[in-house]
Amino acid sequence: MELENKLKEVHTKALEQAIAKVVTDATGWEYACTIRTIEYVNTGTAEVKLTLETTDWLMPKTD
Repeated sequence: MELENKLKEVHTKALEQAIAKVVTDATGWEYACTIRTIEYVNTGTAEVKLTLETTDWLMPKTD
């Protein structure tokens, strides 16, 4: 299987959740991530455009 086809098999929901978790852990604010577009430029290369949003920015996360 070519690398480009492997990139196309990436489960975007899992990627969004993973990115949101990393940003949430780093900032202490609850974030959501939405992947807007994935452009396959060359074999093995993808450009990802995403949006990070928080509704929690006034209140740091407490554990």
